[in-house]
Amino acid sequence: MKIIIIGAGTSGLTASINLKRIHKSSDILVIEHLNKPFKKILATGNGKCNISNSNIDISKFNNPIFVKNIFGKDYFSKINSFLDSVHIKTKEVNELIYPITESSETIRNAFLNEVHKLGIKIHVDEELIDYKIDNNQIIVFTNKNKYVCDKLIITTGGCSSPKLGSDGKIFEILKRHDYKISKVYPGLCPINTKENTKELDGLRIKGLVSLIKDDKLVYQEDGEVLFKKHGLSGIVIFNIASLIARDINHKYKISINTLPKFNKETLINELLKYGKDVFLCEYVHPLLKKYLLDQKLDIISSLTNLTFNFDSLYDFEFSQVSVGGLSIDNINDDMSSKIEKNVYFAGEILNVDGPCGGYNLTFAILSALNIN
Repeated sequence: MKIIIIGAGTSGLTASINLKRIHKSSDILVIEHLNKPFKKILATGNGKCNISNSNIDISKFNNPIFVKNIFGKDYFSKINSFLDSVHIKTKEVNELIYPITESSETIRNAFLNEVHKLGIKIHVDEELIDYKIDNNQIIVFTNKNKYVCDKLIITTGGCSSPKLGSDGKIFEILKRHDYKISKVYPGLCPINTKENTKELDGLRIKGLVSLIKDDKLVYQEDGEVLFKKHGLSGIVIFNIASLIARDINHKYKISINTLPKFNKETLINELLKYGKDVFLCEYVHPLLKKYLLDQKLDIISSLTNLTFNFDSLYDFEFSQVSVGGLSIDNINDDMSSKIEKNVYFAGEILNVDGPCGGYNLTFAILSALNIN
């Protein structure tokens, strides 16, 4: 059997390894359009590579029913078994799973070593142009060659971090093959606000962050917000950005309670007792103090409900995952296409995304392992 995989990322390499183990006599070729395979993994988790999570809440994915079918009953043992089989030792830190080296280079080397050991070929600097089905065979056209295969697996990713491989060109190809493509937006990224935040640039504040959609509270998370010149960043903001991207045609506000451990009445009493200058010095970072005074904002209301109006998402260059993509309506639970025989998909190319914390890499691996 001849198998061609488009995309040498997490899903593509996982699928190649798993399929070679299942079909030992198969001839497997992975085609990658960048000059090196598996580049994107090096940027994961700031280079530490949070590869999975021991306590994933499937409801936090979009399309959770589809994801549940992919994950099965014991997703974590599947992940551990596969990582162990490619000689990756892991450790758990607050439910987050990392390689014990805390280096994404470890993950990359382990995958590529296994690929080499199994005799799987990788072609770099080669790009998919199109493919067609002809007499139960698939003809694949690239910018360099024409191939014939029995099974085609497309794991190109979406549009996030285009310099690391996911440029979104695949979606135009798939549209020609009558696949349904949901509009793709940046996810897990900073956001631009309508308010000028230049004065707060570089400030980090921990608090309770709320997402308000059309004046209704829809999400809350404890976390740290990093202020940028033109908006907000930080893990909690990344998660909120993905929620906005899933349903972007609404009015959104982000509210930060900078002092969630104090009730409002206590803060008011402290302010009245000690005066504004003493109170601000005791409770508020100097940058935020200056911002509140310059904006002539009510002190207590702002500290417990510091509100910013959403303007836009940062570009794909700054996003960690794509929101949108190939509709799951076109895909079976074994990741095969409902439209074309012997064509399969896995990973970020699908309209499936989760929050920070190893969710998306877990889906990338498990969706690839579902291909037989």
